[in-house]
Amino acid sequence: MLKNKYIIGIAFAAICGFSSCVDLDMAPLGSLEAGEVQDERQAFLRLAAVYSDMKDFRYTWSMQCFGDVLSEDATYSGSANDAATFELMESFQYPADHNEILNKYKQTYQCINKANLIIRDLEAVSDEMFSEYNREQMIGEAKFIRAYSYFELVKTFGGVPLYTDVLGLDHERLGRSTPEQVYAVIEKDLQDAAEVLPLKSEIPNYEKTYAGRITLGAVYAMQTRVFLYEKKYNELKKVFEEKILPLIPQEYDLMPNYADIFKLSGEHCIESILEVNMYNSTTQSSWNVNNGNRHVLMSMPRNMTIGFGCAQPTQALADAYDAAGDTERKTATLLSHDEAIAIEKAAKGEDIPAITDDRTGWYNRKLYLGPDEREENRGNNQPTNLRLIRLAEVYLNYAEACCKTDDPTTATEYLNKIRNRAHLQDYPNNPGDDNLDLFEAIMQERHLELAMEGFRFFDVVRVGWGEQVFKEGFKSAVGNYQPFKAGAEVLPIPQIEIDISNGVIKN
Repeated sequence: MLKNKYIIGIAFAAICGFSSCVDLDMAPLGSLEAGEVQDERQAFLRLAAVYSDMKDFRYTWSMQCFGDVLSEDATYSGSANDAATFELMESFQYPADHNEILNKYKQTYQCINKANLIIRDLEAVSDEMFSEYNREQMIGEAKFIRAYSYFELVKTFGGVPLYTDVLGLDHERLGRSTPEQVYAVIEKDLQDAAEVLPLKSEIPNYEKTYAGRITLGAVYAMQTRVFLYEKKYNELKKVFEEKILPLIPQEYDLMPNYADIFKLSGEHCIESILEVNMYNSTTQSSWNVNNGNRHVLMSMPRNMTIGFGCAQPTQALADAYDAAGDTERKTATLLSHDEAIAIEKAAKGEDIPAITDDRTGWYNRKLYLGPDEREENRGNNQPTNLRLIRLAEVYLNYAEACCKTDDPTTATEYLNKIRNRAHLQDYPNNPGDDNLDLFEAIMQERHLELAMEGFRFFDVVRVGWGEQVFKEGFKSAVGNYQPFKAGAEVLPIPQIEIDISNGVIKN
């Protein structure tokens, strides 16, 4: 599989489809310029540059530092300085000059700009230039990534400036669009992508030649996520029932063992719909330019391993699993302080450094790699893929839509598919059940199924539960935090962007 990652990895220069593979670490491929497309190889390298931003740590670390740390599930730990940088964030007082806010905003727009460039330039050439690659399909991939990026922005910041054309140096600076306007562009890009992208089953030798690129299944799955946030439940149900359901179980299915999803051996498994390919690069190994999963480095125990120990799960999350009797997903999600020591000692002997700066007693097992799996010398280049979309989430999206459209029987059926995989009893399907109780059960299932994958904060605020769930004192074990207040559902646009816009953009 490692060889495949070199061939198909979403890197600064991923080459797949040529008769011979290319060493991704040798050529300075970032030097390719936008403009007229001269040949299909250049076109594909530029498409790979769009993908490369999705694997950039600054684009994806918000999954943990916003999606998990701003919820009750995690706290920002690591060194005293690391923890201090998030004290205000965890108190729902978001500094507009916070570095992680700027990273997310800047890197996501960089990805959008690259997508705009390749879409424009590919639309200007004919299909005759292409023999190894499909031009329309490549445009569809870029449109999906643009849609995914705008979704990340709108769920994080609310309405944002909406750029779908290539920007000149003297371009007009736009103010915020409404969330509805942003979602309209997302929907259109996904629909365009759906018309040209292939299913996994339509790609010869998918695992070796294509895994990691956008497929039609990823488009459909992403549509369910977008419609869920928009509360377009009937549209969500239509996509699931007409497009996704026919793909099950031949194309996608739940993995029998939950923990296997997050193992190295579980990459691109039957449940996986979209992953970012990661591998241990021989040269690209700095914190912001690498081909590996830096989330691993950020999450593993500090001092005892090469990890920094940030984004530690809380006791509150452990208690949520215990209250539900959910031992299987707790074990697959949470790694205790003592378990981490035992694993390291078993591999390295008794004489290992002590863990430092442990604030909760828990670590994210979904991002933990043992001593025989991780890269010790180039720590930023950890080889496990980043899982972005999997079928379990899509089932829960569908269950919620059914619940909200007065179809409790179907909602319960798909809720129980997830519960049964975790070896939990069925949620009772009684005609007299109040749908509000069922909705709360679905939200609880999302909490436990998707924990430490970047969903929790956004799930809570999108359904209006912020003040109820994120109440004062829920993180009292790790700090003195203020309660959630109305308006904290979205983060501020970075102050530097407001300054550059001369007040056109406002928080």
